[in-house]
Amino acid sequence: MAMAGDSETASWRSDLSKVDVWYASFGSNMWKPRFLCYIQGGQAAGMKKACVGAMDKTPPKETTWGTFPNRLFFGRESTVTWGEGGSAFLNPLTNLSDQKSFLFSWNRLEQFNDVLFQENGMKVDSDTPLFDLAALQLVQNNGSIPLAKAGWYGNVVCVGKESDIPILTMTFIVLCGFTITFFFCICTLSVLEKFTSGEVPLRPPAKAYANTLVMGLVEGGRLSEEEAWAYIDNAASKPL
Repeated sequence: MAMAGDSETASWRSDLSKVDVWYASFGSNMWKPRFLCYIQGGQAAGMKKACVGAMDKTPPKETTWGTFPNRLFFGRESTVTWGEGGSAFLNPLTNLSDQKSFLFSWNRLEQFNDVLFQENGMKVDSDTPLFDLAALQLVQNNGSIPLAKAGWYGNVVCVGKESDIPILTMTFIVLCGFTITFFFCICTLSVLEKFTSGEVPLRPPAKAYANTLVMGLVEGGRLSEEEAWAYIDNAASKPL
């Protein structure tokens, strides 16, 4: 006999599986074999920990590239997946002097939730989504919204549309000193301020992690290998 939680999970997954979104990745997920770990499960080269994958393991319908004026940087001491070294973060506040590459993957909103769960160290078998249809409408209106519960990547940003489908990415919560009643989230100090003050450290990425970004940029035809390493080095060394 099906449990109540099972039917609730099936309901939100069924609803969100009908909605298409682009997921814009700016870190290791720019390399297809690594991103597919979040969808199909498994472990790509250099990873220290395998991914469970999404409930729906269908590969992206399509991928394409875009550029947006947001600052890429690397921070925190280490990650479970890559070990010692910083993880990629994006400043949601735009800056025309910072033009960064994004890989767009055409996924279902259900799969986007499963990527969010895994990026934030959470289990995918949840009775409720992190990011539902109401949140999708809100982020298209407001540009970015914090999630009710999440880890390092607790902010979903809508950077535009492609083929009339919203383009979503994830980063840290940047705004502070306000209350968002819809998500019951109160921020007293932005994570960006913690990075700039040194409370949360900036760190260059681990070599294996950086290599996935380079392979994504090179195999995607965005940059030569030399240019890709310079791209990563610049992001890792430039002050916030």
